[in-house]
Amino acid sequence: MTLGHKGAVLAQASGTTFVPALEIEARSAVGAGDSFLATMLFALSEGRDPVEAFRYGMAGGAASVLNPGTGLAHPDDIERLFAQVARA
Repeated sequence: MTLGHKGAVLAQASGTTFVPALEIEARSAVGAGDSFLATMLFALSEGRDPVEAFRYGMAGGAASVLNPGTGLAHPDDIERLFAQVARA
């Protein structure tokens, strides 16, 4: 479940994982949830475990808000932000 500027929660049978939102300058929140979901599903389709995929989703959502309007997340931004999410 995404919580906007507060972060997101992943719920599994084994428990929950909370990851706080990254400190970034948001230009637009349009599509952030869609980008989160798309990035997480992509990571799952690559065989990543659910927690790592969740963290990729966080990076994808954050990367999308770096762009004004309806701009999409860029792969380089996702990878850079994933490194920050992975340390959270």
